[in-house]
Amino acid sequence: MSFSEHNTVFYSPTDSRRENFTLLHEYGHILVLQDEEALNWVADQDEPAIELEKLCDEIAAMLLVPDEVLNTIVGKGPIIGQHLLELFKTTQASQAVCAIALARRLTCTGAVVVTDRATQKVVHARLVDRPAVYPSPGQGVPSDHPLARLQPGQQLVRKSFWSTPWGTRNTFYLNAAASPKRTYAVLAELDLWNVDTLHVTGPEHQRIDRPSTPFTCPCGFSGSTSGFPCPTCEKKFCPRCGRCDCQRRQALTVSCAQCFAQSPKHDLEGGVCSNCR
Repeated sequence: MSFSEHNTVFYSPTDSRRENFTLLHEYGHILVLQDEEALNWVADQDEPAIELEKLCDEIAAMLLVPDEVLNTIVGKGPIIGQHLLELFKTTQASQAVCAIALARRLTCTGAVVVTDRATQKVVHARLVDRPAVYPSPGQGVPSDHPLARLQPGQQLVRKSFWSTPWGTRNTFYLNAAASPKRTYAVLAELDLWNVDTLHVTGPEHQRIDRPSTPFTCPCGFSGSTSGFPCPTCEKKFCPRCGRCDCQRRQALTVSCAQCFAQSPKHDLEGGVCSNCR
């Protein structure tokens, strides 16, 4: 946690590269709270609390992996999965930080993704813009995805995809590398690596049948719904309002204009929560 009025950060040491990111992320909070232009920008975002955390992530990543280091590794680009592994080997930044830094050089909508080879789950994903379908931390790698078969020391470039647990898919171009424990991938909506000119194509992907179950929602809907549950609250998404339980709870709160914490709507006066008044 950080206390901007005292220029102080408290953190628990972890004896790993992660603590560098933790410390500098909290330092980013101090910098933002002392910068009126940054505060105004955050307040204008649709989800200010989330954007504040992302901004502090960016500050920490720029301090740990400055542009001159990126220039040395990436050159003129485009970025590739192997670049993330090289950044991790040549800096004191964690793999998550290297993904955040590398995403600064992704020139189209997409993501930089780190997955665990043992669990076949996403460890970290840094989005650029907002893809229609995108990987998120904790999500399993689709069983038919090329990353699930990538072996240590291999590199891969091809036309591929990403999909939700209920089968919605989006086409991406993929550039990836693998170590014994992780895979490092760049997903891009544009063909940055001239894959199509190489005539490298992936298999045709079929939509997954989605289970249908009876469902009742506080919005008034009563019927059946198909699809997999939200990975956070484990509740189904309503066909009418489109929300799961955690999204319904989030709709009952509003971000404070000063501290950006989520507070019940009735607690705010003039956009400011009771803790800040």
